[in-house]
Amino acid sequence: MALIEHPPSVVLLVQEGDQLVAVRQQRAGVQGDVLELPAGTCEPGETIAECADRELAEECGLAVSHWTELGSFWAAPAYSTECVTALFGVPSGVRVAEPDDDENITVERVPVDDASENLEDGISLAALALWTAKRA
Repeated sequence: MALIEHPPSVVLLVQEGDQLVAVRQQRAGVQGDVLELPAGTCEPGETIAECADRELAEECGLAVSHWTELGSFWAAPAYSTECVTALFGVPSGVRVAEPDDDENITVERVPVDDASENLEDGISLAALALWTAKRA
């Protein structure tokens, strides 16, 4: 099996009151839309916080003034070097949303209490588990 060399990435838990910010976007692997937490790949030379700021602005049009790191995990260690860092923040303002050309994103809000039933990808669910454990 070939190893996929992948840069670090982030997944973002952004809480507004009793809701989490989520994004719905098309994913080829399921041939349809998936509801997930905002996330993305770090650009060369970019810090984790810079990546988080850029991805949240691009995908959701939001800004966070302070990120709290929840932990890191391997996305798919059997075939990828991608290490995902989960971050938590509260919106501090708005920014112009500028999704990548290949992204068709709808921003949604998910009640915190229903997040584990509504989020549909493993990276989002792993980040949610880290956040839930830190809150306990």
